[in-house]
Amino acid sequence: MNPLDQLKDIHLPSEVNWWPLSVGWCLAGLIVLALVISLVILFKRYLNKKQLLKTGLEPIDQLVADQSLSAQDWLNELSILLRRIAINVNGRSDIAGLVGNDWLAYLDDSGNTREFSEGPGQVLAKQPYQPAVEYDREAIATLSRAWVKEQYKRGQHA
Repeated sequence: MNPLDQLKDIHLPSEVNWWPLSVGWCLAGLIVLALVISLVILFKRYLNKKQLLKTGLEPIDQLVADQSLSAQDWLNELSILLRRIAINVNGRSDIAGLVGNDWLAYLDDSGNTREFSEGPGQVLAKQPYQPAVEYDREAIATLSRAWVKEQYKRGQHA
């Protein structure tokens, strides 16, 4: 008899199942899931921040474009607008009672500038008490835009 006929077939090991997963794959899956959730949250914050910035800048641009307002009314509207944005950013209790130099100091501190209390922004405190105030509309509008951008750059929005 032929010795090769006595050999038996090779027995293959049983097929490896994909389930249950090993601990390493479970951890990798959890890490990927946490990363995806974090990226979604960060992206939503970015979109929200961008929308809030746009919402803060659009009224200033509309106010600058509105030539029908008198100088006094324009300053009143700008001051109201800045106060609304400040309340939206930091809450009513911190902002509502600020007037005059305290209001300008808040704008300076939160805007990382001195232009409100020492520069063209001073008219925001003087304007309610003087009948006709001379000022550079474009300089104040530029200062206001920079202040709004600083608020949202610092991430202070609610």
